[in-house]
Amino acid sequence: MMQQCFMFIDTGSGWTPVNDSTKDIAALDSFTIRWGSDGIDEQPEPAVMTFTLRDKTGRLAGQALTLAGMKVIVQFSDQPRWQDLQPSMGSWKDLRIPIDSLHKTYSPDSPDSPDSPDSPDSPASTMFAGTVSTGGSIEPASDGGWLLKLSATSRMAVWKRLQSQGPTDMAAKWDGAHWIGTPSARLKEMNRRASAQGAPEAQLDGLALPSSVAPYTPSDHPSQLDLLHRLTAGPRLPQWHEVYEGAASTLRPLCLADPIAVHLSADGRLNVLTDGETRHALSAADIEASTDLSITEPLTQVVINAKRVKSDNGKLSFDDVEITMGDQNRLPPQLTAMQKSLTLDSDMLAVDDSGGVWNSGGTSNVSDTDRANVAQWLESHDLRMVPETVTFNSTRIDPARLPWLYKASPSGPFIIVKAKASALTGSDGRPSFTGPITTIGGTLSYRWRAGKPTLTQEATLTALRPLLTKRITWADLPSTLSWQQLDLHICDLSMIQIIDTSTIDDKKGTQ
Repeated sequence: MMQQCFMFIDTGSGWTPVNDSTKDIAALDSFTIRWGSDGIDEQPEPAVMTFTLRDKTGRLAGQALTLAGMKVIVQFSDQPRWQDLQPSMGSWKDLRIPIDSLHKTYSPDSPDSPDSPDSPDSPASTMFAGTVSTGGSIEPASDGGWLLKLSATSRMAVWKRLQSQGPTDMAAKWDGAHWIGTPSARLKEMNRRASAQGAPEAQLDGLALPSSVAPYTPSDHPSQLDLLHRLTAGPRLPQWHEVYEGAASTLRPLCLADPIAVHLSADGRLNVLTDGETRHALSAADIEASTDLSITEPLTQVVINAKRVKSDNGKLSFDDVEITMGDQNRLPPQLTAMQKSLTLDSDMLAVDDSGGVWNSGGTSNVSDTDRANVAQWLESHDLRMVPETVTFNSTRIDPARLPWLYKASPSGPFIIVKAKASALTGSDGRPSFTGPITTIGGTLSYRWRAGKPTLTQEATLTALRPLLTKRITWADLPSTLSWQQLDLHICDLSMIQIIDTSTIDDKKGTQ
């Protein structure tokens, strides 16, 4: 049995744990969170949570008309530490439970304790944070009290609502345009406006900005979320997701075209390194997955719709210019017979035909390295398959062990092995199925079944590009590792880039 999920609400007087019956607030009955995107060709929408509270006293039900705008956070307990033991549990010598089940004894205390979602010492992982939306319903519960059915939207929604005029310049050449300034100044201003509204700030995480960006006409007022997408669109293919940490969140890019190095541990297991954490491959036996594989529609090129600046009688104007990055003959000819593009809209200034009138920064373009990386990504995207449906279930994989599978934000790279499809080999001699993947969206559901809490994540997956700069041979394997110990298919060896020299502690990354 997994540890139950915990909800905190803030009606204006600080965080209160909904699960704590001593607070006489309500009890968390169930929730569903829809987050992310359905594919790589679209940017994520703000996450939406629908949830049901069981209110025995009617106190919260009586305030239902004023709940809109109430802050809400959902968490589950993380791996336990001795310091997280409650005084009521006695000393560690009094405990008669396995250490790996200790997290199931955790329950939130008062909002000003280390269990508060605001505290950096909270032994919990945040799945969702947002504000309650308008609407909902109230109905009598069969066992007395009331059921409140409400919804909440993540704070990314503020970025979508912000559409006010950007910075301007009175010089005649701008002709009333707004959002004038350098790319870094634009991002700083967007973060300032978002922070003023209690929304998360966007962090680049090393993603480079273009040299210059085009402004907008006086009649064009895009949302800040669209501005962020167009500001950063480029060959690394960033998707912008909201990432949660305690009671706070940030907007961060998931760069789909970045290469992921596959490791082989000293005991013969595949793994990847993510944020300093070793993630050993998950066994397909622990995952509820369709045996049907999704054959993706092949992409043959990535097109960036960038900007060109021109001048007419000293006034600047802007139009689109296409930057096309193809497969560089990596794809089989039959896949390139009909062109299919992934198109990105960008504010990046690529061409200056203003005759010196622009004079507000240089132009940008894509490098040969960018083109080569995109060609490799196109090859990986077109020649890899993922299951049509995948569900991670807390009854099989404990969220406290692998919390990154159960959040309303991308998991980051991981690998699935021992699936029926693992034996499939592509036309390039590499695995058609096995390789680094990540979640980019999904539906998180929490229910009580037969008196036990169950958390599931029905995930949308996408294949990531494996780093392929080395070709491992049998001679490269450690002398202590025989081929009989490798529970792998021969084609899997073509992905391995790094052989770890010692067995890595797997308590965070294995199942």
